[in-house]
Amino acid sequence: MDIKSHSLLPRLGDQLNLMITEANKGPLVRMLLNGEQFDQLERMVFEQEQSTLHGFEQFSDLELIYYYVHKPTYDDNAKNRKAQTKKEYLRDLLQFLSFFQYSAQAEQRDSSSLIRSLKKVHIRQYQQWLKEVVRIDGKMGYPASTRTRKNAVVKGFLNWLYDEDVTEQPLHVAFRKSTTRRDEKPDRYLSVGEVQSLLQYYKDHPINHAILILLITTGLRIDEIASATWGDVYQDSSVRQNAYYLKVIGKGNVVRHARLMDPVMDSIRRFRKRRNLTCELDPLNTEPLLCSNTGRFYSYKYLSNVVIHLIKKTGFKWVTQKEGNISPHWFRHFFVNYSVVELQLPIQQVQRTVGHASSQTTEGYVSQYMLKKNDASLHWDERLFQ
Repeated sequence: MDIKSHSLLPRLGDQLNLMITEANKGPLVRMLLNGEQFDQLERMVFEQEQSTLHGFEQFSDLELIYYYVHKPTYDDNAKNRKAQTKKEYLRDLLQFLSFFQYSAQAEQRDSSSLIRSLKKVHIRQYQQWLKEVVRIDGKMGYPASTRTRKNAVVKGFLNWLYDEDVTEQPLHVAFRKSTTRRDEKPDRYLSVGEVQSLLQYYKDHPINHAILILLITTGLRIDEIASATWGDVYQDSSVRQNAYYLKVIGKGNVVRHARLMDPVMDSIRRFRKRRNLTCELDPLNTEPLLCSNTGRFYSYKYLSNVVIHLIKKTGFKWVTQKEGNISPHWFRHFFVNYSVVELQLPIQQVQRTVGHASSQTTEGYVSQYMLKKNDASLHWDERLFQ
C-alpha cells in the first residue's frame, strides 16, 4: 500500500504553502479537532515500522501535531483529553508553529518540516516572543500565567517528539522556567456586596441573572456550565431535604456534584421558561442547561465574553476600579474566598468542592486577601498621626 495515500494533510512543503494566519487558524483548528483520521495515521505508523522505517518519517508537521493531540494516554478513554482540552492544545501548538513559519521566512530557511529543523535557540526565541508580541487587543505580551500554560503545552509536545526520535535534540530542555509566583497573579477579589449588586441589577433579566448566580454560588468553571445538560441536574435528599445538584466533568475528567441552592434553581427555571425549555427533571434530557437564543449550547468562550460584557454594562464604579475585565473566573475566586475567609471553612473542604487537584491552588486564591486582612497596620491607631 502506498504510504502517501494515507496523507491527512498536504505533505510537500506543507508548512511553507499553508501559512497559518488569524484568518485560517479557526477553520484549521476545527478541521484538526476531528479525530476520525487518527486510526489512519496509527496504521501509517505501524506500516512504516513493519518496513523497518521510522514510524513518523512520512508525517508532516501538522500531522505530528494532530497525532500528538489525539493520541490516547490511558486505556480508559474517559480519562483521555476532552475535546475542549484538545482545542486549547491545537491553538497553542498552531501558534507555536506559525511563529516559526514567519521567522523561517525572515531567515530564508527552507525546510519541508520546520519542526524537525528547530534548534534550542529557536525555543528561547519563542519564549521571548510570548513576552513581547502585540496581541489582538493591543496589549503587549501574554500574562505570566498564560505563558506558563502555553509553554507547558509546547514543552510536552517537544518532549514527545524527542522520545519518539522525531527530533535529534531534547528541545524541551531549552525552556526557561516560567512558573507564576503568587504575587504576580492578578487580584481577583470580589466582595459579597459587589456580587449582590450584580444580582440585584439583573434581578428582572432571567438570562443574565441565571448565568451570574450559577457562577457566584457554585464556583464552577465557565466551560463546565457551558457544556452542562439539563439531564445533569438531579435531586438528592441524602444530605439535605430536596437538595438539587449539577453533575459536571471538570479538569482531568474529575466528576463534581455542585449543589444548586433554591434561589439558583428558581433562576435557572426562569431562564429555561424564557427559552421555552422544559423544567421537568429528566436524566435522559440532553438539552443544554443554559442555551443560546437559538437553542444551542453556548461555546465557553462566547459565554465568557457575555459575562464580561454584562458586568461592564452595569457601569458600577467598583467595576471600573478593578484590574482588568471581570471574567467568569473571578466568581470562582469569590466562591473560594467567601468559603474560606468569611465562613472559615477548611481549605481542604473548599478544595474538594471546587475540584482543585492541589490545596496549594486553593490557598493561592485567598493568599492576597489574607495578606491585606492580616496587615499589621490595621491594628494601629490612626489618630496618633493626624
